[in-house]
Amino acid sequence: MSMDRRYQSALRGKEPSAAWRRRTLEAMEGAKGKKARPRRALRTAAVAAAAALVFTGGVWLSYRQTQADPNGPGVARTPEPAVTPTPDPATWMENFSVVMEPWQMMVEDPLEGLEVPEQLPVYENPVPTREEQEALLERLADALGLTYTVTDWQGSFGEETQGRAPELDAECGDGCLLRLYGRSRLEIFNPPDPDALEERLRDYLAFQVQLDSSRQPARWEYRDTTQEWFNYNGKGWSTSSTSILDRSRDGAGRLYDAAFLRYERGEDSFTLTLAPAAGDTASYPIRSREDAVASFRSGDYCGENFTSHPDQAEILQVTLQYDTSDDQRWFQPVYRILFTQEDWDMADWMSDGVDPEPYMGVGVAYVPAIDPEYQDEAPYQRFFNDGLAHHTSEDLE
Repeated sequence: MSMDRRYQSALRGKEPSAAWRRRTLEAMEGAKGKKARPRRALRTAAVAAAAALVFTGGVWLSYRQTQADPNGPGVARTPEPAVTPTPDPATWMENFSVVMEPWQMMVEDPLEGLEVPEQLPVYENPVPTREEQEALLERLADALGLTYTVTDWQGSFGEETQGRAPELDAECGDGCLLRLYGRSRLEIFNPPDPDALEERLRDYLAFQVQLDSSRQPARWEYRDTTQEWFNYNGKGWSTSSTSILDRSRDGAGRLYDAAFLRYERGEDSFTLTLAPAAGDTASYPIRSREDAVASFRSGDYCGENFTSHPDQAEILQVTLQYDTSDDQRWFQPVYRILFTQEDWDMADWMSDGVDPEPYMGVGVAYVPAIDPEYQDEAPYQRFFNDGLAHHTSEDLE
C-alpha cells in the first residue's frame, strides 16, 4: 500500500483544532524574515515528514524511499510499484491495528458477571496550575521513592485541544525522566531498574486500596493484561497493564478501579493513571451495549480507527470502561467496541517481503455511554493528532 494512502487513512476525519491552527499560524508569523535552510526537493521532504508524523493505533507508518538511478547520477527514480489487486477505493481510507489474533487487542471486562449499571458518575478533570502540579509531583515521587529536579513546565493550550493538560517535566537523580500531565497521568521514562520500579507501583496501588476502609481486604487482587500489535513490516510491539480488581465492589466501583487504579508498562517506560481530583461529579443514565453498537453501525463513533462500512463490521468485543484521556473536561464511561472487516485484505497493507497470511486488522471504536439525551451536559471528545477524532454518517458518503 502506498504511503499516500496510509497517510490519508491515518488523518481521515481528524479535523485540526483551533488551538493547533493558532499555534501553527503563530509559528509561521514568527518565522517571517528568517533565512531558510537549504533543503531537498519538496516532494521528498514532504513525504518524509508525513512518514515521521503519523502514529496510529500502535502502528508506525512507513514509506518507500526513491532509489538512485545508476544511469543518471544525482537523479532519483521511484521504483515500479508491485502489481497487487486493487481494492475498492473506499478501503484505502480504512484505519486499523495489525494483529495475528483478535485477543491481542482485547481488554479485560471489569463488569464480568455483572449487569451494566443504570447510572454512572462522571468526574471533572480540572486544569491545574504549575504550583498544584509541583505539589502533586512531590507527593507522587515521595510515594515511589524518587528524587528529582523540575526541568520544564508547559501550560495548557486550551480546552478544545489535545494540549489541554499542562505538562511538568523533571529529571531524577538515577537518570529517569518524569512527565506529569495535568492531574491525571504520570509517565516515567528510562528507569534504571524497571522491575524494582514496578514493585513500587504495585505497592502504590495497594496503598490506594487500603485508604478506603469500606473495602474487604481479602477480596481484591492485581489484574495483569497484555496487548500486542504489529507494524506493517511485521515488527511486534506490546504493552502490559496492571489494575485493581475488587470483587466486593459493585459495577461502578469495579469500573472506577479498572480506570483509575492502574499503570501500564511499555518497552522503556511506565504510565501511572491517577485518581480524579476532588471536584464536581454528576451521575447520568447509561445506554445499553446494543444501543452503543447501533450507534457505531450508523457511523457515529469516536477513535483513531475508521471503517467506511461499519454496518458490515464483525463485532469482536464490547466493554464498558472510563476514558481517562487527559485532554477532556470530564472523565466519563464509554463503550469500547473491537471490530474487524472481512474485506481487510492484508496483502494490500503489509510491506513488500512480509507474508500477509498470519495477520489481520482490528479496529477500536468508542461510543459515549451516557444516554444521548444527557450528552450535552458532559460532552465526550476524543482527540488524535490534535484534532477531534469523531466520525459521523457524513464520513460514509
